[in-house]
Amino acid sequence: MSRGEKLYQMMMAGTEAHARWDYETSMNILNDQKRPLIIGLIMILAVIADWAFAADLPATIVGSDAYQPAFYHLAVVMVNAVSHLCSSLISG
Repeated sequence: MSRGEKLYQMMMAGTEAHARWDYETSMNILNDQKRPLIIGLIMILAVIADWAFAADLPATIVGSDAYQPAFYHLAVVMVNAVSHLCSSLISG
């Protein structure tokens, strides 16, 4: 077997193992009664935070006088960080 074939076989084995792990983790989350409730609560909190920060923002955050890129918003970063933390805690 050539090096290319060995590399291909290793990559396929790794892909299959990762897919199996991903499926098992997803089923673990869906079959538990508490975890979907926690995910729903996180989603509700994200929507509430989005509505809370939807007010007019100062020109230093968004606008022509912005000191940061226009697409950057601290709430987006914080919700992303919290969702990643919670998903890692939920998946165990």
